[in-house]
Amino acid sequence: MKTIKTLIAACALMLCFNIGAQSQQKIEMRIDSIGNAKLTVSMNMNAQQWQVWNSNYGNNPSALKRDIERSMPAYFLDDFKLEKDDMNRSFNLSLNAYGVCEINKRGKWIVDTDQKNAQLTELTDHKYMLVSSPPEYGGNLQQTFIIELPKDAKGIKIDKDAYGKSVFEFDMDAPSSGFNFMRWAGIFLIVIGGGLAGKDLLKK
Repeated sequence: MKTIKTLIAACALMLCFNIGAQSQQKIEMRIDSIGNAKLTVSMNMNAQQWQVWNSNYGNNPSALKRDIERSMPAYFLDDFKLEKDDMNRSFNLSLNAYGVCEINKRGKWIVDTDQKNAQLTELTDHKYMLVSSPPEYGGNLQQTFIIELPKDAKGIKIDKDAYGKSVFEFDMDAPSSGFNFMRWAGIFLIVIGGGLAGKDLLKK
């Protein structure tokens, strides 16, 4: 299975524009009672970033959809919706992902953060926040993840897997298949990437 590292490597050619100034991206994942998820990602950009992103993806949402699907061949995705706000240089992307939870050998549902000692903040009984700064951007990109677990989830706790990485573990009746939530970090870096054409644009 792909991890966040392999996804970033696979998308390297599309991550060529320089973030420059401190930027923030918000990613929300809402998991339902059968293990499917609704994901949304939003971001504001400066003028230069917006020009590059818009020329590569903003004006061609089908290219964005294609690149996300290519980076996640193991998962079924649909209902892509991209909304742009040219005045404020911001966007909102939403999509559905099916079968996003994994059931371990003990019958527990889990969501893997793919991070050791992840700094998770509990917002409510079923909602958590994780702030991450991908090293590929030298700390200039801050991603805020909001993870909302199903209302049917019971006995939620944060545990560690065999590799010492933080995982959500809970009980829920319906079965589902596997997903690693932090893998979406690599996918959504595509959203703010500009591709090789973006890199050339910045050089001009």
